[in-house]
Amino acid sequence: MDPRGRLAHNLTAESEAYGYTLTIWGSGAMLIYKVQTPDLFHILLLAFGAILGFAVLGAFAFQQMVREPEQGDTPLVVTSMVHLVSTLGNLVVAYLLVRFVVSHSTPRWLAFPLVGFQATVLYNVLLLLEDFLSERLVEDTRFGEDVDDVEEVE
Repeated sequence: MDPRGRLAHNLTAESEAYGYTLTIWGSGAMLIYKVQTPDLFHILLLAFGAILGFAVLGAFAFQQMVREPEQGDTPLVVTSMVHLVSTLGNLVVAYLLVRFVVSHSTPRWLAFPLVGFQATVLYNVLLLLEDFLSERLVEDTRFGEDVDDVEEVE
């Protein structure tokens, strides 16, 4: 194994997500500092804004609901990239978990590792659900068909 090469590969692969994560967290921190401490509604509003931005960029970049699959891949529904279920669902569960920890005489510091674990596991499980639902959408609709191949209905 070439540790330096592997490190370079990891840094390249992570750099865009890392920058985006810092941007979102930094923006959230500024909102907390300058506007107010958010409640669940405000947290979901921030996430919704981010998801909407991602959806708009995805629609612009792909100009279609389904991109052409790579060899052996299944079609990717652009909306599955938005991660609506995995993001918003995860935030709601994290909120409920924090409320549970705070309201049950549990040491508050315990919320940090619990939410970290929950967010990681549930996000990935919900991603699997989104992928499954996206594949079903392609199978059950005409989204996966080439527009030129679809016969016009008169």
